[in-house]
Amino acid sequence: MTIKKFLHSCLLVEENGKRLLIDPGNFSFVENKIKPTDIGAVDVIVITHKHRDHCYPPAIKELLQIKSATIFANEEIGNLLKTEGLSSEKIKAGETKTISGFTIEAIDAPHGPTPGEPPHNLAFLINKKFLVTGDSLSLKTIPKCDVLALPAIGSWMLTVDALNLAKSVKPKFVFPVHDGMIKEFYTSHTDKMWKELLEKEGITFKPLALGEFLEI
Repeated sequence: MTIKKFLHSCLLVEENGKRLLIDPGNFSFVENKIKPTDIGAVDVIVITHKHRDHCYPPAIKELLQIKSATIFANEEIGNLLKTEGLSSEKIKAGETKTISGFTIEAIDAPHGPTPGEPPHNLAFLINKKFLVTGDSLSLKTIPKCDVLALPAIGSWMLTVDALNLAKSVKPKFVFPVHDGMIKEFYTSHTDKMWKELLEKEGITFKPLALGEFLEI
């Protein structure tokens, strides 16, 4: 399995020639460093919650023009996509879907606190190896995994809570996500901090730049 990062929270998982995309949101494309078409054809799209930095219908439409893909999302996202003329398959917490060689386990993971009504957020465990939590640091069930995509910064989160999640999951590798709003001079500071904190827990911290990948 390889995991590639396309800015912010947009992640591509590849295994046995199949490709699964997670959270193609507008923060990944707003600075025009990449376009949705740069990602290429995908077989499956998984969306954690409806915020536009994770679910951006214009990008999804461009991807579907390259190749038809199955979208898995919760009911709230499904209703949003329907207004955009997009169809999806519903997935609920506790369910596991199998498609194109991927097993996708949905985990109840409430969105971090927001000024308004928080959206319905799901975490996903892909092939029992890779965990992505969306905008949540408080999963109802803590699974075992090899790699954790850890939110690095956000108005809804505290760094100490992110660290506690990583310590609870205890993966082999952690890389930061939800960081598209951070400037490079600050990233160098936070990467050093995460490396020092996680190495004390026996976890390897592996930041991924645009297009870089982690193989497990």
